[in-house]
Amino acid sequence: MKEIGIIFKEKREEIGIKAEEAAKDMEITMPQLENLEDGNVNAFKDIFFLKDLVRKYAIYLNVDEENIMEEFNDFVFDFTSKIPVSEIEQKVKEIEKLNEIETRKKISSPYTRKRVQKARLKPIYFISIFIVILVCITFIIVNVVLNKLKEENPKEIGSEYIYEFTK
Repeated sequence: MKEIGIIFKEKREEIGIKAEEAAKDMEITMPQLENLEDGNVNAFKDIFFLKDLVRKYAIYLNVDEENIMEEFNDFVFDFTSKIPVSEIEQKVKEIEKLNEIETRKKISSPYTRKRVQKARLKPIYFISIFIVILVCITFIIVNVVLNKLKEENPKEIGSEYIYEFTK
């Protein structure tokens, strides 16, 4: 990768483009451009981003894109083939564990999932129920009191009087 970075840096200087100008035109940061020209692969977390960046920079500098990409792919192959099998197995286990956790979480579209309405009673319902219960209790108490008074004084309360209106 260092060879690719050297090619890029020499070509940029040959054309007379400043690093800041190239970074601005490529819409990347200066540290990214510097790391690319230095061949510092570890500065990039994503190999796909790096590959795309190498391709775009080769086109930008009018360097033979096919040769650069072939050299980059050879580097990636050499770089990845040096990874110990134990590290690969460990990474695979980590990915499987993450996938297991993700499959536990159900993915659903807001358009296809069934809507479950939660029971939410508004305060007006509680007040209405309270008033109905209060009226019922009052009615029962009044009837009980009237029945007791009627039993004690049957003539006064609830007795039948016939009123005649005369002219």
